[in-house]
Amino acid sequence: MLWPEGGSRYYKGPKQMTRWSDPATSFQAAASVDLTKGQKIVMAAFRVRSQMTDDELVNLVAELRLKLSPSGCRSRRKELVDLGMLRDSGVKALTPHKRTTTVWEIVQ
Repeated sequence: MLWPEGGSRYYKGPKQMTRWSDPATSFQAAASVDLTKGQKIVMAAFRVRSQMTDDELVNLVAELRLKLSPSGCRSRRKELVDLGMLRDSGVKALTPHKRTTTVWEIVQ
């Protein structure tokens, strides 16, 4: 587990896509989604930091010592965008190489 007992406002286990305060429809939607292990790792990272670029995602996954390669992080993030669980925040950032990149966020 990433969080100590009581240290998160998110459910652990099969309800991990919902917050304690979410309406019943959010729990129903979360129950209908079957994520892969890699997708769960990416969502766990986004629960730690709600908005980030792909580079920040890769760094956070490594920092948290979660087992997912940099290309795996980007691929799973794209799959989660396609599933409607993550989205473009509308904010742009610069990569370490001074290129513009998208800042991603959890769909509320």
